[in-house]
Amino acid sequence: MDLVSLRQKFLDYFQESGYDVVPPSPLVPQNDPSVLFTTAGMQQFKPFYTHPSDAPAPQVATVQPVIRTSDIAEVGDDTHLTSFEMLGNFRFGEKSSMAMKKVAIDEAWRFVRDELGVSEDRVYVTVFGGDKEIPADTESEGIWQVLGVKDIRRAAREDNFWGPTGDEGPCGPTTEIYIDGVEVWNLVFNEYHCDRDGKFAKLDTPGVDTGSGLERLSATLQGKNSVWEIEPFKSWVESIGSSKRVEARVIIDHLRAIVFLVSSDITPANKGREYVLRRLIRKAIFLGSNIAAELKWQEAVNQIRTFYGKTYELKSATEIMEVFGREKSQFESNMTRAKGYLDKWLASSDDRDEKKITELAFYMYESFGFPKEMVLEHLISLGWKVDAEHFAKLFSAHQEVSRAGLDKQFKGGLADHEEKTIQHHTAHHLLLAALRQVLGESVVQRGSNVTSDRLRIDFAFDRKLTDEELKKVEQIVNEKIKADMSVVCEEMDKEAALKSGALAEFGQKYGDKVTVYKIGDFSKELCGGPHVKRTGELGKFEIVKEEASSQGVRRIKAKCLNSSG
Repeated sequence: MDLVSLRQKFLDYFQESGYDVVPPSPLVPQNDPSVLFTTAGMQQFKPFYTHPSDAPAPQVATVQPVIRTSDIAEVGDDTHLTSFEMLGNFRFGEKSSMAMKKVAIDEAWRFVRDELGVSEDRVYVTVFGGDKEIPADTESEGIWQVLGVKDIRRAAREDNFWGPTGDEGPCGPTTEIYIDGVEVWNLVFNEYHCDRDGKFAKLDTPGVDTGSGLERLSATLQGKNSVWEIEPFKSWVESIGSSKRVEARVIIDHLRAIVFLVSSDITPANKGREYVLRRLIRKAIFLGSNIAAELKWQEAVNQIRTFYGKTYELKSATEIMEVFGREKSQFESNMTRAKGYLDKWLASSDDRDEKKITELAFYMYESFGFPKEMVLEHLISLGWKVDAEHFAKLFSAHQEVSRAGLDKQFKGGLADHEEKTIQHHTAHHLLLAALRQVLGESVVQRGSNVTSDRLRIDFAFDRKLTDEELKKVEQIVNEKIKADMSVVCEEMDKEAALKSGALAEFGQKYGDKVTVYKIGDFSKELCGGPHVKRTGELGKFEIVKEEASSQGVRRIKAKCLNSSG
């Protein structure tokens, strides 16, 4: 069954089973600063497992594009992808774990057996076998037995216990469905909540979280051993026109991820998710340079964007290529300079010490943005020996520094703490207050992203804003900037802060002590900062774009012009 048909069959089946089909969430998580990207379908629903009354419906289904970078070194083999689509159905506020599991397992089994036509002899399932912290999932085991599935296997925590995503959240035992020996569907029973200290507590209202990789399931149903053997992946790889199969696969994989990341307003840079995009683009360009003098990048992006643009809101191929082309030009310039530096050093040195050569290789990687594979391969091709173990140690130390930087980045929810970013952060507070003044106090923040280039706010509102409303909001913010209002920070108890009228971000977790930023009598929010001291520092405020983010959620992008930064 091809990707398009399978995607639609899944949604139709669960809609007919009483589920609400909801849009996917953005790839940049709205209320989860502990992760760079949306890595699972359940991420947008995390708050509803502990607060089911806030859920849009008791049971929902979705198809969620995700980005996962943990196995990026394995991309190019038969199974790993950087970006893929996750089929998922979710249930919140269940009465008991047994009733929840019975419904979820029965629904999954009927979809596999009846809708997909998979015979029982091709299937085996696994359940959580238990450990010293969590008991074995005998409930799921018994349900499978009643349904007549004969091959039921117990597995350990690393295979059959999921979550939480990020530092804390719902989690629980899983039962997994295998077809022809391939895991195709994971049913997570969120019976527990894990806190930041790793302690588990039973949820009063458990819930279901299932996930099935669309591409892998489609390949398995088509009798293929690899996602690269099904369409459109097969044709995309062939269009690269290379006998280097792995390299062609990596290029297409990275271009798919690039299309989605650029469409999420991410631009290449040296920090966080922007750095991930930069690495993906540069790796694709590097591999492409080893395949052909000039690949047809525009044609490849057009094909990918056309296929996914029928299902998801994506930027145009022209907009995507503008970002790709700028990075390509910069990286190719770096490659020329770096190769010149490297060749000059090698020509002037008779020192064949492996450690020094390895440190040179790492310098090329760190300073010129070279994929490490290129540096190592180039040196080895010239007859130099490289200490792979020493390079790995240098790389590991580099990653630790990067992780420390990411931890700092997420303090306050900002991309960085540059002056312009801080100004946009304060403008973000003014914008939310102005939106509530113009549209009503039912407007609440649902997500944000603040960089030195612009600010973005997602907020609950059920229609497109009129031009008059946008002009009014912009006018109010600029009036508050012109008034040069003071920005005051105060620490207080969370309950006292909320009673005083301070706004809290939807779905965000706060400690007992919070910091509150107040801008005159106009804005008051729970926030980790930092902010400017006076609004007069912001310059002119301008709304750049207003659009839909997801169902019932609007998005505004704005920026400050001619500020002191």
